[in-house]
Amino acid sequence: MNTASAPDRCPRCGAGFACGAAGPGACACSTLTLSAALQAQLRQQFDGCLCLPCLQLLAQAERDATGATA
Repeated sequence: MNTASAPDRCPRCGAGFACGAAGPGACACSTLTLSAALQAQLRQQFDGCLCLPCLQLLAQAERDATGATA
């Protein structure tokens, strides 16, 4: 999470994005549901926040792998 005015950089893809976790409203990633297992994996694998497109791809890949719908 970046509280300065500079954009965050996704540690997965390198894209710049604005993390809204420290902002007045909800962050865009709050619209996603990530399993506890995926969250734990991401915490071990990456430092900091990932951009919304990466989170969406990872969440979809997990759903595809488990056969879950969302």
